[in-house]
Amino acid sequence: MEFRIERYGEVSSTNALVKAALEEGVPEGLAVRARTQSGGYGRQGRRWSSPAGGLYQSLLLRPDVPAASLPTLGLVVALAMVRALAAVAPAAAADLQVKWPNDVMAAGAKMVGISCEGHGGGLCLGTGVNVLRPACEVPLPGKNRAAYLQDYLPGADGATVEAAGDAFLDCFAAVYGLWQQRGFGAFADEYREHHCLEGRAVKLALPDGTVLGEGTVAGVDDGGRLLVRGSAGLHAYASGEVHIL
Repeated sequence: MEFRIERYGEVSSTNALVKAALEEGVPEGLAVRARTQSGGYGRQGRRWSSPAGGLYQSLLLRPDVPAASLPTLGLVVALAMVRALAAVAPAAAADLQVKWPNDVMAAGAKMVGISCEGHGGGLCLGTGVNVLRPACEVPLPGKNRAAYLQDYLPGADGATVEAAGDAFLDCFAAVYGLWQQRGFGAFADEYREHHCLEGRAVKLALPDGTVLGEGTVAGVDDGGRLLVRGSAGLHAYASGEVHIL
């Protein structure tokens, strides 16, 4: 699969441009990339600052899979991002991990945010990567800390942002077809190797704060569900936001 890249200076949101393209019936394979965003957002619709130096890229996809398989795409995207960042900055490879479902972390701090939204008969896949450290860092909500690829790659510059974007497209293209054919199960072992929550005490909640459950993470199953052992036994969660206790 080859992507058609559209590059912009500043946009409101690369996701918004992809959604408009989905509504217009644009075929699969469009990648929209911008230097900055004035209204970028991530999973659960949270607004994020998008200063120069980050990679802001959204893809237009029309996957041919059962609807029940769609939630696992985000997990596979996270693995593709780990592969891509390790290729661009090999020194980061040992620190790159995935926090279920699809946050990419580096030494416990967040480096990548990913969103997957159904829209207009297709899918908008949005990615935001902290590549270069901005002049003025914006604090993340809660206990989150930001990690930057630049810290693993002395001399990183604007070309590094483009390189990270291109590397991700290559890595994602390599996994996308296999995911459509065999689902998350084809990647489950690799995902578990990178997952950082095993053995951690967590709480799962909905965006409105409703608690789904608490317990100790026991792994991720072949369907991409988070396994949490609580007071009532082992439960498998297909969705929810994880808060480390």
